[in-house]
Amino acid sequence: MSDPPLVVDDVSVTLGGRAVLSGVSLTAERGELVGLIGPNGAGKTTLLRAIRGGVTPTTGVVTVTSQSVSSLSAREIGRRVATVPQETELSFGFSVEQAVAMGRHAHIGRFGTPDETDQEVIADALARTSLESLADRPVTDLSGGERQRVLLARALAQATPVLLLDEPTASLDINHAIRTLETVRSVVDDGTAAVAAIHDLDLAARYCDRLILLAEGDVVAAGDPERVLTSETLDDAFDATAVVSRDEVTDTPRVTALSAESTATADEEE
Repeated sequence: MSDPPLVVDDVSVTLGGRAVLSGVSLTAERGELVGLIGPNGAGKTTLLRAIRGGVTPTTGVVTVTSQSVSSLSAREIGRRVATVPQETELSFGFSVEQAVAMGRHAHIGRFGTPDETDQEVIADALARTSLESLADRPVTDLSGGERQRVLLARALAQATPVLLLDEPTASLDINHAIRTLETVRSVVDDGTAAVAAIHDLDLAARYCDRLILLAEGDVVAAGDPERVLTSETLDDAFDATAVVSRDEVTDTPRVTALSAESTATADEEE
């Protein structure tokens, strides 16, 4: 049995003298979407940075396709790991197709010429993200949701076994958020191993196979959404009262956060 495309083994990260991650472990198998959830400052973005080699673990090892990330060059990492960043700003006047084609740099070099195979990969990335009609449009003319699709298409054009996404729906309206996660789910179902930091707990439960709940750099809970999204674990991680029910439409956990006042009123009524 082959190793998972991504293995994070007991990784700790210290930045500026502060422990940001403490002994975090996870795997992502082919065809699996792992969601990172937790409050702001929990360490989700730092974990994604460690996976792609953007920050060096103080202890522990990140392995991608059976090779330690620390032993790989930036170009070698780019052939194995693609990232969709949280920031959707695209300030240069490239066309959509040109921006997506940048995803091939790890394969052909920055100044290389795309061959027929590269062009097919780029065309497929544009099609999967429904950007064909915008291929010639300057990226500076796009809406926030369209820019997010360009960043996703650029990552897909890298054609890597591992895909990382940092809050891919954070600035999107519900329509673009659903479209983005439907596309990611389709890519994962085709065999990609993906890890996504997601702030919306309901969407995380709906689209992810497993969840990792982080708080203050520690793993509070890990497993399928039903196991991770409980009132107890959410209270531990977010210091908030929440009711977890079952969505009748999606048949996945649904989280309803309650204020301290609402909780007090409910207790009084009982």
